[in-house]
Amino acid sequence: MFDFFKKEKFLTAVADGQVIDITKVSDQVFSQKILGDGFAVIPENGEISSPASGIVTDVTETLHAYCITSDDGLEILVHIGIDTVELKGTGFTPLVKKGDRINQGDSLAKADLELLKNKGYSTATVVVITNTESLKSYSALENPNANSGDKAFIYKI
Repeated sequence: MFDFFKKEKFLTAVADGQVIDITKVSDQVFSQKILGDGFAVIPENGEISSPASGIVTDVTETLHAYCITSDDGLEILVHIGIDTVELKGTGFTPLVKKGDRINQGDSLAKADLELLKNKGYSTATVVVITNTESLKSYSALENPNANSGDKAFIYKI
């Protein structure tokens, strides 16, 4: 009855760069939304930040992916680059560990974008909400000139 009082929430761009719709990512697991819906950022620098406040629930052994459970229950995967699992951690510096409390905009990791590009990897950093079925509505916001921290995905629970 009072849904109109519910405030719209948002996830933020995880880096300075171009925010694109997840369907434009070259990896079909992401573009076909097999893991969930979301967005991607083509980063201008390797400073990767958290799209939401919550708890870091996993940092992959290969340091290219981070899982966060947001304060409002979203299960979020931040995946730096495409097929970068093959690098086995080379080029990634984690700035958090499993169990850490993180705020929206805090640093998650650093990525050596030049190394990724030189080795032929896409630097697209994908943000996937793996439990979108829990949302009443959501929408990605494409932005060709986003700054880290700009709204990139709006939703209602």
